[in-house]
Amino acid sequence: MGRVWRALAALLLGLIVIVSPRPASADPALIEAQGALVMDEKGDVLYELDGDGIFAPASITKVMTAMVALDSGVPLDTPVKVTKVEFPDFPYAQLSDLPVGATFSFGDLLKVMLVYSANDCAVMVANEVSGSEAAFCNLMNAKARELGMGSSHFANTHGLEAEGHVSSPKDITVMGRYALTHYPFIAQWVRTEQVTVADSEGAEFTYDSTDELLGAYPGAMGIKTGSVDAGVTFLGAVRQTNTTLYSTVLGCASSEGRWADTRALWDWAYGTYEHRVVAGPEIVELRWDYPLRFGWDICATAPADVTGLIWPWGGPVASERVFIAPDLAPTGGEQVGMGRWIQGDRQVIACEFRADRLMKSPALSLEPSRLGLSVRGIEV
Repeated sequence: MGRVWRALAALLLGLIVIVSPRPASADPALIEAQGALVMDEKGDVLYELDGDGIFAPASITKVMTAMVALDSGVPLDTPVKVTKVEFPDFPYAQLSDLPVGATFSFGDLLKVMLVYSANDCAVMVANEVSGSEAAFCNLMNAKARELGMGSSHFANTHGLEAEGHVSSPKDITVMGRYALTHYPFIAQWVRTEQVTVADSEGAEFTYDSTDELLGAYPGAMGIKTGSVDAGVTFLGAVRQTNTTLYSTVLGCASSEGRWADTRALWDWAYGTYEHRVVAGPEIVELRWDYPLRFGWDICATAPADVTGLIWPWGGPVASERVFIAPDLAPTGGEQVGMGRWIQGDRQVIACEFRADRLMKSPALSLEPSRLGLSVRGIEV
């Protein structure tokens, strides 16, 4: 059974129509941001406002800092002694205020940097990895080039305003998508509403997230806030209807504005596109006739409603299904198939099918079992 199943799974059939994605239109009056972009999990741009424009990224910078720090291979449990870090030109700079001389793990400094946006932690992380912030920034810029972030340049590790410290909505969104899909540590902590760290003596320090959408907007997944004189920023991610979106707003006039902008863009994206139930308990994918069922069929259905988000500009939706009939009529609940729905080169959703209730055979016949591969509308 296992060998047959694997062989059949490798033979998934379907009609896949490749289309060239194009951004959906939207009204820029929705938002106050000077630059914005929404991207799906495949990297298709759904909306952009000055997507290649040059802006101050502010503390969104710390996402790049975290990626480079994790790339360095420094173990997360490495002890790091807290040093005094000051920003005399930025009296408003957010600091952890961890006690100077106390020892925390390298991983804890990264957590406080990502959750609370502590600027001093960003500098300490850089010094631990590279010995200096300048040397660490060289690694950040190399990473930006690796990711194709052609409009970005990093002059520090924290995001406080500096000459030549710039990025774009498109670059920032690309970075956020990459960070969440390649760095489990970042994905975990940017969606954490509160973190508690302890020094080597056991003294604990607790910090709240700066992300006000966590727990307030369904499916919000982080990832990083920012605020400088040039504008308030937010790089966000959200998952609803089996679809993940990444968004960036830069150059907002206020903290409230970035939240309102992000909500508006997410609402727009999820509200504009079609929500389609593609499978579920009431949708029969396949019926098997078994002689010993005396005219009753076994049905294959999805155990719950499966809903996907369909882009109106994405072309037709194709489906692929694989079924294998057990040697004996199933009693219900066994996995008997798998399927997925594709729009262009984007997988809308994938699910499994299970043997479900008995259903009266349309022909009331006692025909032999149908075994092998079936695709809706096609039998092989």
